[in-house]
Amino acid sequence: MVFSVNDCSLIKLPCITDARGSLSFVEGGRHVPFEVARLFYMYNFPRDTVRGGHAHRECAQFLIAQQGQFRITLHDGTEERIVDLNRPDCGLHIPPGIWVTLHAITDQSVITALASAPYVEADYLRSFEGFLAWKRDADQPVAMESEGILVRPYQFSDAAAFSDSARSSAAEVGKWLVWCTPDYDVARAEAYIRSSHVDSTSRKAFAFGIFRSGAAGAHLGGVALNRIDWAAKTANLGYWVATHASRQGVGTRAAWLACQFGFERLGLGRIEILAEIGNAPSRTVALRLGARFEGILRSKVRRANTPVDLELFSLLPGELAARPHVP
Repeated sequence: MVFSVNDCSLIKLPCITDARGSLSFVEGGRHVPFEVARLFYMYNFPRDTVRGGHAHRECAQFLIAQQGQFRITLHDGTEERIVDLNRPDCGLHIPPGIWVTLHAITDQSVITALASAPYVEADYLRSFEGFLAWKRDADQPVAMESEGILVRPYQFSDAAAFSDSARSSAAEVGKWLVWCTPDYDVARAEAYIRSSHVDSTSRKAFAFGIFRSGAAGAHLGGVALNRIDWAAKTANLGYWVATHASRQGVGTRAAWLACQFGFERLGLGRIEILAEIGNAPSRTVALRLGARFEGILRSKVRRANTPVDLELFSLLPGELAARPHVP
């Protein structure tokens, strides 16, 4: 799962205070969102000391400023966030995959760290450039298979097959997707593939081609997660199936794999599906995935300068069917 700086959170700890002073405590799995496997602490910090400067691949941490004040700089490869820690009854939860730098603001500061795993050097990313490369790779599209279909990122060698599928499906698919026309040529397919590579690298969208399993599998359609809002952890799911592969459960299987990628690899909390009213195949796929119908978005888009209503379906991580339901 890919985390952002917005997933780092301050957690208030229990505090018992009386005339003798104050007592705070932490229980793994209760006050922090993981079981504690290791505890370490750093102390005798001279003022303005900087430590950290690394990230973890899998280990989560919880930092508590026991004495003094620390400024914690967090970076997820895209955004930076700064958090000040200066209370022993409040800690900062940091999930894996976040670059962390500690700056001691006051003299003789003390900080305690709770970790979800024992010390393993291989878990550390100690070069910021290496961290950025790892983050780019961590959420990039991968090849996925399910019951005879392969879903993978497009390659430029797919352009001719993509073009053939689009042109041969224009009469059916073109009713719902305006780009699918009888003159969809190889140059347009190459342009789409090029833009999909740019979008996945910049984490704007993740597009996949759908193919028959096997070395020379035929092109069957496409599926994509787009309109991603990383702060809200939401995305839109789109899919299309070539006419020669329709009514075979291809769309359902491919969409299910894309949802798995979205929830498990990208850490999405909600996936939306928009289907034009009357688009029965898209509606069927949404329902087979386990998505819930939320309502009709009136005049959501325009086609030929005419307003078009769309049905809205949504899917949360726990609602995705255990396997694609294809009769």
